[in-house]
Amino acid sequence: MNHITLIGRLTADPELTAPKGNPICRFRIAVDRTGTDGADYISIVSFGTRGENDARWLTKGRLVAIAGRLHHNTWTDTDGNKRERYEVYANTVSYLDGPRRTSDEPKPGEEVF
Repeated sequence: MNHITLIGRLTADPELTAPKGNPICRFRIAVDRTGTDGADYISIVSFGTRGENDARWLTKGRLVAIAGRLHHNTWTDTDGNKRERYEVYANTVSYLDGPRRTSDEPKPGEEVF
């Protein structure tokens, strides 16, 4: 069974592309290591409507829970070097906190004129 669940914070804003018309959202999260001060940085990929929503609503620093599967990719770069990468293909992305507010945004219940 290939299933992975992670909770972490985005390290940068997501990037949305649409090769051949299929939306693909890529972002990285920092996942704290239990019992240490370190973190692991994991690449996440979401597709279709899920990817469009992630690109629209997620920003650097947001806390998310990811459930998906681990994907291993191999290729040869332009210099002939063999490369590999592990990514998590997200089945679900749960937003665990709200978007960060800027100081000029109204507070909940505050009237805007």
